[in-house]
Amino acid sequence: MCQWLPLNELNILRCSVVLELFFGMTGILVAFYSRSNAVLLDGCYSLLCTLTMMANVRISQMVKLPPSAESPYGYPTLEPLMLFFESIILLGLCLALLYFSTGKLLMGGYIPEFDLALAYEIFSTIIGGATATLFFLLHRSKPSPLIYFEFQEWLVDAAVGAAAATAFALAYHLGNCHPITPYIDSLLTILLLFFLIRLPLKTLRKNFKQLLLKDVATQELLESTRNAISELWDTRHIDISMIWLGRWLWINIEITIHNNTLPNKDELQKIRTKAENTISSICRYYRLQLSLSFLEK
Repeated sequence: MCQWLPLNELNILRCSVVLELFFGMTGILVAFYSRSNAVLLDGCYSLLCTLTMMANVRISQMVKLPPSAESPYGYPTLEPLMLFFESIILLGLCLALLYFSTGKLLMGGYIPEFDLALAYEIFSTIIGGATATLFFLLHRSKPSPLIYFEFQEWLVDAAVGAAAATAFALAYHLGNCHPITPYIDSLLTILLLFFLIRLPLKTLRKNFKQLLLKDVATQELLESTRNAISELWDTRHIDISMIWLGRWLWINIEITIHNNTLPNKDELQKIRTKAENTISSICRYYRLQLSLSFLEK
């Protein structure tokens, strides 16, 4: 990687914005000349993703800011809140195009310029697939909910392009005189919408769950943290809770102190260090709160 373009989350998201803007504008232009609703869906989806990515670029900077007097807990809720609204917008687009395409289908369909649409979708599939693969590898090396969200969008773009290219190739092979040809574009658009709608619905549920503070960590992570601490302290006296807010994992470790079992300062620091070592191997961004409670005999 060139020194003048460091590989960080901000630059990754900026590159995604530029690529999505290109495909969004190109898709809408191709849809205008080819009169294809399926291409229009592809282009509008990309253009809408461009607008949400621009917001993601700003959010990716804010969520890393430290706590301040104005925001004593930082900005961990901004990420799930932004992804929640992005999902609602994408869901609205899918429902609007579903209504429009169903109406066209009931009116007898239409015949777009399949050759132009086919060329665009082949190009979109190749570039989208390559970009999705790159974003997946980047997410593995630099875990980020925003990068993973972009990977999902590019994967969807590639899948949409591949399905559209297959349908347009079939229509081009059948010819305009075939009785099925007028219905291909509308049917393709409706099928693509049922496929596309899964991403905003899944993201909507996940981030709404985070906003309700109910997206708890996996049992495996809880057990691995508990097992690490058990080497230093009796786990029967320790309660651990973890919830996700965007990329941030909020951990609360509560040690119940019985009579004559008060840990000293070094023991508490060892417990904290042990927990941090376990968590940091899985999650880069976390906030750990270690607290004590007393139980009388």
